Amino acid sequence: MVLRENGQVRYDSGDYIEGAKGMTVRIRGNTSAYADKKPYKLHLEDKSDLLQRNNPNYREKDWLLLRDEYLAAMQGFEVNRLLEMMWTPGYKYVNLVMNGEYLGMYMLVESVKRNSSCRIPIAKDGFLVEYDSYWWVEDYYVRSKLGTGRHYSFKYPDELTSADKTYISTFLKSYEASVLEGGDYSEYLDVESLAKWCLGEDIVGTSDAGGVNLYFVLNDRSGSSRLTVPLMWDFDSSENNRDRWSRPHSVLLKTFFRSDNRDFVDAYIAAWERYSYNIDLKMLAFFQNFYDSPQGEGYMNSMELENQRWNTFLEAAIIISDRGVWFLDRKEWLDKNIAKLNPRGDVSIDGTVDIDDVNTLINMLVRKARPNLRVGDLNGDGSIDVDDLNVLLNILVHKES
Repeated sequence: MVLRENGQVRYDSGDYIEGAKGMTVRIRGNTSAYADKKPYKLHLEDKSDLLQRNNPNYREKDWLLLRDEYLAAMQGFEVNRLLEMMWTPGYKYVNLVMNGEYLGMYMLVESVKRNSSCRIPIAKDGFLVEYDSYWWVEDYYVRSKLGTGRHYSFKYPDELTSADKTYISTFLKSYEASVLEGGDYSEYLDVESLAKWCLGEDIVGTSDAGGVNLYFVLNDRSGSSRLTVPLMWDFDSSENNRDRWSRPHSVLLKTFFRSDNRDFVDAYIAAWERYSYNIDLKMLAFFQNFYDSPQGEGYMNSMELENQRWNTFLEAAIIISDRGVWFLDRKEWLDKNIAKLNPRGDVSIDGTVDIDDVNTLINMLVRKARPNLRVGDLNGDGSIDVDDLNVLLNILVHKES
């Protein structure tokens, strides 16, 4: 394998010698593997950073070539970064020639893998778990009782011992029992990470609950580690759920939204409060910067070759523009509908309306706390003032009566 940029060789794997140099390639994916233009997995015999970041810590053997003509993966990874998930993969767009045949434009991207230096940090006695619909292709999996058609398979360790299987199956069953019984699932789950993952899927409007990847990390077996969602992954169905919740929200995580335990809902709302500020404008600026960058110019030029190769009629400039515009409407819809997840008057966002909300609203009025129009503007006049305090007091009196 050879990587060239501006006519210069940036990387050459050399001819294949097992364990020494060269690389292997195979088709990857599930339904995507049946498409004419296929995604690929690359395995280097000698570690290297194919993204050429001039840092030895990024050296790895496993890389992916993904289809991303519509920039859905790039969009998803930027949302992942803005939500401050544990890890956001690095990537570059490339033109792929295999055996002398041009196969189109691809995203060259880091694969989801344990690596404490450059990917997902997990202790040696930890686990990287995938909760997915393709558990049946694995030699070992743990069944889920959450009724989603998904079960748990394992990306790390590569081979599970009997002790590994006993530990992780016991942990996962205890975790699911706490969810189904409405108990304290925060004992087993980093609730904030799952809430941010769900919020990210809602932001990009994912329509496929079955195909979207949900990973969990259990860092170690100390007894204090909890299941943590490290990143968003798989954006093939982005922007297909306009003016409604994503399918991961309404199907995959419905148990959490319906539970008497509000920890997850509170974390979800809090994540929106924390990350929604100007997120639409940030994404517009992100796509504009991409359009103006050398990578954007390369994307535009490559799209012409892509159309010729696959007999498509994609217009790069329109794709970039449409991706940015999505967020303007989406933020407005989420603002309105996330507000419905909390009772009217719940200014402190703790799931109840009580004296704490009065104190929070007073703090907003005297600017001791940052005004939050979404929860503080109770009369809907676009500002927070004493009229909102009167509305809140009426809500409390009506509740008490």
